[in-house]
Amino acid sequence: MRTLVLAIAGLAGAVPLMAQAPTPSDTATPLVQEIATIRVGQTRNGLLEAGDYVMGDGTWADVWYVQATAGQRFVVELRSRRFDAYLQLLDPWGNKLAEDDDGAGNGDARITFTAREAGRYQVVVNNFGDTPATGTYTLALR
Repeated sequence: MRTLVLAIAGLAGAVPLMAQAPTPSDTATPLVQEIATIRVGQTRNGLLEAGDYVMGDGTWADVWYVQATAGQRFVVELRSRRFDAYLQLLDPWGNKLAEDDDGAGNGDARITFTAREAGRYQVVVNNFGDTPATGTYTLALR
């Protein structure tokens, strides 16, 4: 399995990106500690808080992982009553594939995606805007 190496871009709305392209023998330690893995059919609770991964715009983020097979379709939904939800989906190499702010309505986010290839995709939970927000959230994968 490949290990993902993440770094911060210095721009507002920045996305965690790969610091280097992984190779099959790459054993580097991620700069960001993953929150957990989420699987299709699961709903997980989380908390954005000071001390989480810091995005380029100064907001906090949690990074979840999804193991997908080629052609697998899934829906990621982020809901929070504490902050305006913002989601990003990154491919196994850290490239941004999708993002959403209000796709699930009421300040909640939703991404529908079909994986082009098998791999460990990253789901970045963040708040919309460049002012850090904290609070509980629910992340669902269907």
